[in-house]
Amino acid sequence: MVKYALKPTVTLLIAYPTYNTWHIFLGLLFSALGDAFLMLPSEQMFVPGLLSFLIAHIFYIASFDTPTRVSWPAVPLVLFAAAMLHGLWPGVANEDTVVQIGVVVYVFAIVWMTYKASLTGNMVLATGTVLFCVSDSVLAWSKFIQSYEWSEFVVMLTYYAAQLCIAA
Repeated sequence: MVKYALKPTVTLLIAYPTYNTWHIFLGLLFSALGDAFLMLPSEQMFVPGLLSFLIAHIFYIASFDTPTRVSWPAVPLVLFAAAMLHGLWPGVANEDTVVQIGVVVYVFAIVWMTYKASLTGNMVLATGTVLFCVSDSVLAWSKFIQSYEWSEFVVMLTYYAAQLCIAA
């Protein structure tokens, strides 16, 4: 029961000092909402949780005030997205179409967020977005392919580190 209260609360505490940076603040609020949805025991809450985090990433991307250009980080990130979708697909293919489309869109959104962060030159921000990729990759692998006893620890560690780096 404590877990249900703490996870979104910690994200909201990270959000508090960012109230003057609206895109980051709103990204953290939608992350807290996603936390709440994903903690609920119903599988029907996965899509609202995924959508909440997708909106959070869109707000984060909007906060990275940098022009889009082709740069070297695009190559490993595109390869990462392709590898994740290829690896996850056997499990995702068993889900309904909404989940399948949501996972594909989400993978591209988080990779786009990471790419845009890399263009800012802010290494703390870029590290945060890479940590978000790690967190969500472990989470997705655990949900769709195979869960490990250490999965939740790795997800939580990288998730909060990512949020702190993005909010910094």
